[in-house]
Amino acid sequence: MEMTVTGASNKNFELNSKYILPIIMLFLMATLAADVVAYKFVAFGPLIESGATFIFPITYLLGDVVTEVYGYSLARKFIWLNLVCELIFALLVISVIHLQSPSFWQYQSDFEHTLGNVLRFVVAGIIGNIVSDFLNVYLISKWKIFMKGKHFWFRSIASTAISELLLVVITGFSAFTGTMSLFNVAKVAGSAYVLEIFYAFVFVWPGWILIIFLKKAEKIDIYDYHVDYNPFRY
Repeated sequence: MEMTVTGASNKNFELNSKYILPIIMLFLMATLAADVVAYKFVAFGPLIESGATFIFPITYLLGDVVTEVYGYSLARKFIWLNLVCELIFALLVISVIHLQSPSFWQYQSDFEHTLGNVLRFVVAGIIGNIVSDFLNVYLISKWKIFMKGKHFWFRSIASTAISELLLVVITGFSAFTGTMSLFNVAKVAGSAYVLEIFYAFVFVWPGWILIIFLKKAEKIDIYDYHVDYNPFRY
């Protein structure tokens, strides 16, 4: 039997789960990998994609899974921990890149060209994610109550379609304006949205399988009846 509890009553459960830590590590891994390859552009048929577009949708899948199984409160912690670690990662990378290099080192310009804008992308991503990530998990949580826990596939795809639109507009134009023409920025953002919606349709099914497994393994199914949805709480 699954234990259905409110989001406000699962704090002790978080300490005993053996699956939460691996999930948040995968969440962070996908975020940092996307940051590193953000300025690598890929010709994907007629679309022009940032390398981040191929990786970052994993975080949306995991955010949906965490919200569906463990509730909004834990998803909110995931998001804030991820954003803080992402910012620290970018600051460390930029700091090391700008340390004095020895005279024989020939690749300083390559490092600066490849990773020199990582902090810009991360800051743009943080702004976009504060809006889009919290909207995504809010919609998953609220619609779960409204639909009585059914139709996860619809809730996941619809919430992703809405929140990803905000993300690609905010992050795309903040991160890439000045590195290419505005036309190409718009083309990259539009291409990213198309591909990420495609991912949403593909990833929702393994996500649903993972949700079924976690609910049975953890014997829990959170409904956020009495949760404070303020995103700035931890």
